[in-house]
Amino acid sequence: MIDAHTHFYPEYVSENPSKWAAERGETYWAALVGPRPDGKRSLQGFPDEKKFLDDMDAAGVERAVIQGWYWENPDTCDEINRAVSSFAAGHSDRISAFAAVQPAFGDRAAQTAKRAREAGFCGIGEIHDGVQKFKYGAGGFEKLAEACLSEGLPLCVHLTERGGRNYHGKVATDSLAAFEAAKKFRGLNFIFAHWLGNALFDDAAAAAELCSQNNVFFDSAASPLISPHNAWEAAVSAFPDSAVYGSDYPLRLYPKKFIAEEMKTIADESRENVPRKHKKAFFEENIKIALKRRNEKS
Repeated sequence: MIDAHTHFYPEYVSENPSKWAAERGETYWAALVGPRPDGKRSLQGFPDEKKFLDDMDAAGVERAVIQGWYWENPDTCDEINRAVSSFAAGHSDRISAFAAVQPAFGDRAAQTAKRAREAGFCGIGEIHDGVQKFKYGAGGFEKLAEACLSEGLPLCVHLTERGGRNYHGKVATDSLAAFEAAKKFRGLNFIFAHWLGNALFDDAAAAAELCSQNNVFFDSAASPLISPHNAWEAAVSAFPDSAVYGSDYPLRLYPKKFIAEEMKTIADESRENVPRKHKKAFFEENIKIALKRRNEKS
């Protein structure tokens, strides 16, 4: 079992995440981890390296892919990339990682992509146009995409569901523009997070057209918080060659049940609900294909 969508933050960040974010101009992150207007606890967890690995063991996850966060400041991307790269290098048998970039700073993001494999990363992202204030049709993103293409690096894209309830931290994304980018850069593997921002359920025709391309994958990250209860079976059955397992750990996905972050419950829920004939592709094979250079043989 490979968890293709997790996050990790160095221990010094967890000591006072709001203060750390404020010092770096990370206003969106500060709002997520700081005091909430509704008085509820932040959903963000901060496991150290040992707990991260212990939670993987408890969940039966052999490998976790750490996604970069969509930082507003490119200096923050570099800072956290160093910590994540160190964690992955120390546990290369269990941990893979994507490099964080800020596409609004296209030249700098492209340089990060060009150096990513040397730094131990196997992909780029997660990116978020609503938070990072970039446009998919603009030069900054296109420089990043071209660099990913030349380096054979997959790109993970956050998509926010367009309908449904409002919640703390929800920021809209331009899903249609992201889909058009995947059509334009057909040699680049795209991993669209959160069931294509629930487009699998809300816009089935667009999802079907997109998933007919061999460069499009989507993950199940944060499914218990944002998606319909039948998401596992419906999405994986409809698009068995595109679906990838991801949890969004260490987000607290079951806040009414658990005070601390944990990885096991969503892993068990997915195992119970994904049809047996699609399990191997969903939990292992599809993400391996997404991570391959497009010119490599499977």
